[in-house]
Order: sequence, then C-alpha cells, then structure tokens
Amino acid sequence: MKLFLADWIHLDRAFVPDAAVLVDDDGRIVATGPREAVRARPDALAAEVVDLEGKALLPGTISAHSHSFQVLLRGTSDHPASFRDWVKQHLYPLVERLDHESLEAGALLCFAQMARAGVTSVGEFHYLQNAPDDYAPDADRLAEIVIGAARRVGIRIAFLRAIYDVQERFGQARMVEPPAQSAEHIRALAARYRDDPFVHVMPAPHSLHGATREAIELGAGLARELGTRWHIHLAEQRGDVGYAERFHQATPLRVLDRWGLVDERLVAVHGIWLDAGEQKLLAERKAALVSNPSTNQILGDGIAPLSELVALGVPVALGTDLNQSPSVFQEMRQAEMLQRVHHLRMGMIPTAGGGAPDPQRLFDMGTRHGATVLDLAAGVLEPGRFFDAVALDLSDPSLLPGSLLGGTAILSAVTCCVVGKSAVRDTFVGGRPVIRDGKLVNLTWLEVVERLKKAKALPRLEGVPGAR
Repeated sequence: MKLFLADWIHLDRAFVPDAAVLVDDDGRIVATGPREAVRARPDALAAEVVDLEGKALLPGTISAHSHSFQVLLRGTSDHPASFRDWVKQHLYPLVERLDHESLEAGALLCFAQMARAGVTSVGEFHYLQNAPDDYAPDADRLAEIVIGAARRVGIRIAFLRAIYDVQERFGQARMVEPPAQSAEHIRALAARYRDDPFVHVMPAPHSLHGATREAIELGAGLARELGTRWHIHLAEQRGDVGYAERFHQATPLRVLDRWGLVDERLVAVHGIWLDAGEQKLLAERKAALVSNPSTNQILGDGIAPLSELVALGVPVALGTDLNQSPSVFQEMRQAEMLQRVHHLRMGMIPTAGGGAPDPQRLFDMGTRHGATVLDLAAGVLEPGRFFDAVALDLSDPSLLPGSLLGGTAILSAVTCCVVGKSAVRDTFVGGRPVIRDGKLVNLTWLEVVERLKKAKALPRLEGVPGAR
C-alpha cells in the first residue's frame, strides 16, 4: 500500500486541500478523502507515505490519438506548402525509410516526452504493418516495438491497431493488408495482452479513404467481439466530405450510419467537417470524438465544432496526433482558444450547455473522456480506478499566482496557463513513478538521444556537421 499526500488533490471534480489517496499494490485506488480520515483506515496504517508537499496532485492526462513515429519529422517538415505536400514530400518518404530501430527511437522519444508533460496513457493509432525493404508482412514485430517502447517508458498504452486495405499511392505500401489478415492480428494481440493492465488493444479502421466498407465493418464487428470501442479518422479535412459524397453518396458520418455503424462503440477522430445534423447524430447515438487541436492547426485542417459537441453531450477527448509537442495540457488550452477565435467570444467550452463558466469541462476532455474512449480505468482519482496521476509544482511560474489561491484557480490555471514540461514534477502510472522530480525513472534522456543519433530513417541534411 502507498499513501499519497499533497497540498491540493483533484477529487470529485475539484481541487481540495489536505487530502490523501490510498493505493494498493496493484496500482488501484482504494480510498480518497480528507488526509486524517484516510490515514486512520486500518489498511493505511502500514502504507508507505509519498508526501508531495508543495504540489497539486491530479489525474494524469490522456492523449487519446497519437502517431508516435511522426516525431521524427520535427525540424524537416514544419513548413510544407500544403497538406498534400507534407504527405508526399515528408510523411510517405519517412514511412518508406522507417526501420525497426528508427521506429523504436521515435516511440521512445515521443512517449518519454509525453510522460514528462504529464501524459499517463496514450491511444497509439498504429498503421505500419509491412517491412520497409520488401513490404513483406511484419505486423507483429512492428506492433511489439511500439508497445514495448511505451512499457519501457512506463506509460499505459491503448494500441489502436489499424485496418488499412486501400492503396492508391506508393507510400501506402507499408500500411495495406487484407482485412482478414488484420482481424487475425488484432485478435492475437488482444489475446496476448488480455491480462496486462498496461496494454489494451482496440480495432481502428483507418478512414473512409484508407479502408473499404468491408474493412470498416470488420473493425466495428471486432469491437463488439472484443468488447471494446473502435476508432476511425473521420471528416478531418474539407476534402474528406467531397470524397465521401463522391464515392459513397453521403457525408462522412452519414456513410457510417447507412452502414449501421454509428453507436456507442464508435470513436470518430477529428470530426472537423461534421455538419450540424451529423453532430446531433453523434450525440443521439452516444458515440464519442477525439479532437487534436494542435495538429489541426499545424496541418491547416480547420477548427472542430467542439463547443457545439460538448453542449450536445458528446464525450470529447483530446489527442496529440503528430506529436510535434505532445502535451495534453497544451491541447486543453488550444481547444478552447480555437473556439474563441472561431466564435469571436470567450468562455466557449467552459460555458457549453449553459451555466457559469466551468473549466472542469476542459479538464474532462484531457482526462476523464480520454479514459472513456480508450476503455481505461483511469482519468479520475476515485476508488477502483488505476492511480495514474501527475504532481504539479505549485510554485512553477506558469501556475502563479493562481496556485496561491487554490481550488478553482488551480483548475483554471491548469486548463489555460500551465506549461507541462516545467510544472510537472512527478508522473505515476499504476502507482509506479515514471517521472520523479522532473527526471525519467526507467531510462535516461541520453539513451533516447543516442537512439535517435543512430536512427537511419532520419533525413540526410546537406551542410550539417555529422548529419547522415
């Protein structure tokens, strides 16, 4: 048993002072509440005390959508002429070069940076299935590399295993495989990790343009079979609407609805170009959405109708997608600021649905709803859930002066002001430290850097000393 103490702890949707959290040896929360009451419990008397004095303790954030290998594009693809240029000139060439060692190096960098920024769980949307040289099937090895990197760092991973059976461009050769083969691999992965609390496998048909109807229906069926949700890229770019109308004679979500696939298991990723009717349909069928505000800005995708969806009651989670700066605290802030710019008024998500401004709505997007769409017993500090948590330094400049005021002021600063990489001092996953006093516990940054230096997939740069 471990007894966690902090100046402020986020319990029951608010930061409360002088509280405690009791965690069992399996990393699950046993009890929360006032410090003295929890300490007086018989099962807490011999517990190891972890005193986080001067800190606020809150649920770890959850990146519900990530492509970890795309961190390898940093510095060389930040200013493309267009999305198509980014895909053609940068993404696909990287995919072609991506060997096992480079894939692992990128995943270690991405997941370590996430942990440092307070991310305790990631939904890794993985679509590389074939070897780089001869395109022979290599799905099992590629999956194990990414899952292994998350476990090495120490964060929890929901492995969103893609189903991708459409090849229109040469760069997609590493992604495609027959749907039946995808199903075989997904079932095998799910069985392999059934008893691993740190790994959860879910099906993820890539998109309407990357997967056929057969593949998408298979993914939805696998979700029912495995008792999970399923994820799909949907209405990310304006062109996706035209594509759906041209090839399926309906807008993106209505295509899925005609196929009988819009229900509580569906998790749409992006959803930027869903029209008002589709937004209502998403709410009526109790489906969910993952938004990636920073990536949507980087790629020029558009602004998702988040305030509208939140007002309708749709669970909206947040992802870091291409991971240019993988911080869910940043995504919370960007989610709200984009709504303000689009609607030309403040307090969009905190007031969605009416009532006084409530920053908890933003906080839920980066925690509670992330756990929901990834089927994880996390996202909230309450009995029965895993103790996936983050400790923030209350004296960090990005939290001041709000952190001196406590309560709602801390929550407001966390969702609008906090700089995760400086304020996060400790990250725990299942009660185990992953970041302690700002440093990685299970590996070093030097190891991450050395792995990256050896990554053959990094592009060659002219005129740079020591460049490959």
